[in-house]
Amino acid sequence: MNRLRLTIVLLAVIAFAVLGSVLAQDDQPPQPAAESAPGWQSLQAVLPYLSSRVPEQRLQAERLVERGAREHFEKLVEEMPAQPRRGREVLLRVLAHTEHEGRVRLCLDTLCNRESRRAERTIASRGLKSADQDKLLALIEQRLAEPELELFQRIECCNLLGTLSSARGQGVAEQVLAVAEPGSLLAFAAEDAVLRSTIASPFAQPAWSRYQDRRPQAPRLALRQLQDALDELALPRAVDRAAAELQLGELVGKDVLVLLALARSPWPERATFALNQLKRLKGTDLALATQAVMLDVVMTGEQTVALLAMDVAIAGTPPSDADMEKLRPVISVDSEARLEAILEGMGRNTDLAELRATNRALEAKLRPLLQRRGPADSEVLAMFDQLQSVRAQLDQVEALWAGGWRREFEAEILGTRQE
Repeated sequence: MNRLRLTIVLLAVIAFAVLGSVLAQDDQPPQPAAESAPGWQSLQAVLPYLSSRVPEQRLQAERLVERGAREHFEKLVEEMPAQPRRGREVLLRVLAHTEHEGRVRLCLDTLCNRESRRAERTIASRGLKSADQDKLLALIEQRLAEPELELFQRIECCNLLGTLSSARGQGVAEQVLAVAEPGSLLAFAAEDAVLRSTIASPFAQPAWSRYQDRRPQAPRLALRQLQDALDELALPRAVDRAAAELQLGELVGKDVLVLLALARSPWPERATFALNQLKRLKGTDLALATQAVMLDVVMTGEQTVALLAMDVAIAGTPPSDADMEKLRPVISVDSEARLEAILEGMGRNTDLAELRATNRALEAKLRPLLQRRGPADSEVLAMFDQLQSVRAQLDQVEALWAGGWRREFEAEILGTRQE
């Protein structure tokens, strides 16, 4: 009798367990079936809708392309040049974030293309942040080995070498530096690449020592000290960050190369510090290189950093005709056209650098003369009138220079989508 009762209890427990399992399965929502990649004809049909001004159409087309981007990567790349600008940017963003091995080359090609606009360059730059460094370095070495490589592409390869924190990348950049013409923008780009990579590498004291040997103005401290000071820029308290900026300013001094390297740092606090320091410097020996770097940051950096770079460029000296001859081959077509428009709007006969120098010279003369002779002296009054005239001209030219930059570049910067 007891055995029969035990059997009944066991059967009841099993029945309740089975019933509970069935009810639990009924409570779970049905799992959607895995979506298969769309065919090539379906993707071709929706490509025009990537440029649609109707958000619903554009989003649906983008989702469909995302599903088939990896399987049809090469064909989509071939279709990119035929797309309108808006659709090309959307397609590039989708392809740059796939797991296809060709995405690294696509981003590299985009940055090495002088026709690329700011939106395309920012998308490509973001895509390479998550790229495998060894694959990117191999592609850069392969491209630098081409004998007929354009100067723009060679400098862009150097810019990308600066993003790689590896001794091998530093060695490649030093090879470019060894064969570059001293004082050229290519030599600067190679030195900048070595320096950026060195600062970002934990064990790069030998490369830092070689930089100190090449440049007498380099900070005379160990790389680890510089890196520790840079890390303190990200401290949580504002007071600590301000103290860190003061300390770092004293350590770096007026080494413009270090500041320009930090201006393109992926860490916003470092880029902000460097750009604020560069804005205060006047008349550096790297004025043309500074303009080239600021144009690169304006056309590639994130919005906040790009706007700060624009302020640094405004504080700098407008390039002369001779400077433009050197600058044109190393900047994008869009940057060249915008900069030319600014210079044309200012007028070729306006020399901002000369006006700034004349204003400083007159101020330096007027101050002690005013203290010695007083405000009623005839020579003081004549010099004051001259200073007022120069300041009026200077204000006018400064307004044309600053207004041109804001007119040509600010809308482009603010119009770039944040991903």
